[in-house]
Amino acid sequence: MTFQLPPAKGPVSHFANEVGALIGFSIATTVAAVRVLVRRKLAWRELLDQAWRIASVTSAPALLLMIPIGVLIAVTIGSLAGQLGAEGYTGAVVGFVIVGQASALVCALMLAGVGGSAICADLGSRTIREEVEAMEVLGLDVIERLVVPRVLAAVLVGVALCAMVTAVGVSACFLFQVVVQNSSAGSFLAALSQYTRLSDFVVALVKSMAFAVTSALVASFKGLHAKGGPSGVADAVNEAVVLAFILVFIVNTVLSQLYSVLVVPVGGY
Repeated sequence: MTFQLPPAKGPVSHFANEVGALIGFSIATTVAAVRVLVRRKLAWRELLDQAWRIASVTSAPALLLMIPIGVLIAVTIGSLAGQLGAEGYTGAVVGFVIVGQASALVCALMLAGVGGSAICADLGSRTIREEVEAMEVLGLDVIERLVVPRVLAAVLVGVALCAMVTAVGVSACFLFQVVVQNSSAGSFLAALSQYTRLSDFVVALVKSMAFAVTSALVASFKGLHAKGGPSGVADAVNEAVVLAFILVFIVNTVLSQLYSVLVVPVGGY
């Protein structure tokens, strides 16, 4: 297949072409991923190499971003709980905010912004150097060789990143509450364990996987359709980041609403 969009006659036509091509590209990538996994022809070396690259550019920023977020949440919740006389429920609120929402959103920001930029720039550079066309001439499936390993690598990094970010965020809140605000460590951990469920963490991991797939597909799509030289690659990266952010927050809203409908809240019936 040739990664070129049909000419557009206007903004509406261009938008329709982009949406249709992205949907078709996502379906083709899903089919290719299932095919290579069933046939055991996955490019493992490319997968591990891309996982290391994505992890190396997203891990440190995600952890550094989560520490001030955790402290800010601890300060805000601690102050509000002190005014209401509900210091014992600080751990419950922290667990809900960090585990339920903040950790997955930090992963979304890193995967869509940093990881997606790296994927799009890499594939865009290959495209303008005509390496992708050379692979097609040789009869190699570009989606199987380049796109599928990057999508699966993003999923692996997303799951690991979500676990690390959650641990760092909860730890930052706990240390600030106990050391700085002199709260009871036992009451914090008791409320955290009582009101934070394993399903909350599982949903955060599922969200991170969905964010990783969305970001990697958008970045790969934009990278393979880059044109116009180095400036075209830069434009593709910018478009990929913006589109990935929009889709990621839509996915987050849908998954959050489904979780609230399907899972009974603590203390609910």
